[in-house]
Amino acid sequence: MNDSELDQLLKDGSPPVQVPAGFKHDVWLRIATAESAAWKPCAARLLERLLGVFAMPPVAVATCAAMVVAGVWCGMQPQKSDPATEVAYIQSVSPFAHAHRR
Repeated sequence: MNDSELDQLLKDGSPPVQVPAGFKHDVWLRIATAESAAWKPCAARLLERLLGVFAMPPVAVATCAAMVVAGVWCGMQPQKSDPATEVAYIQSVSPFAHAHRR
C-alpha cells in the first residue's frame, strides 16, 4: 500500500467533523482567560509594576536616601556585649594566655 492509498483510506474512515465558525477564536480566548486568572502571571505583572515604580528617578533617589539613613542609624546604635565573651575571645587569641594554661 502506498502513501496515497493510505491517505485516502484514512480520509474515508474518519467521519467529517464540523466545527463552529468561531471555534478557534473561542479556544484561544479560553486559553488566554485561564492564563490571566493564574496567580503566576498576576504576580509577574505586579512585580513588573513595582519594579517600574522603583525605576523612576525620584523614587529611586528617595529609596537610596532612605537606605543610607537607615544604615547610618543602625550603625550608630550602641552594641551590648557580654564581658565574658570578650574575655574568652582575648584568651583564645592571646599567646600569653596559652602559655599559662600548660
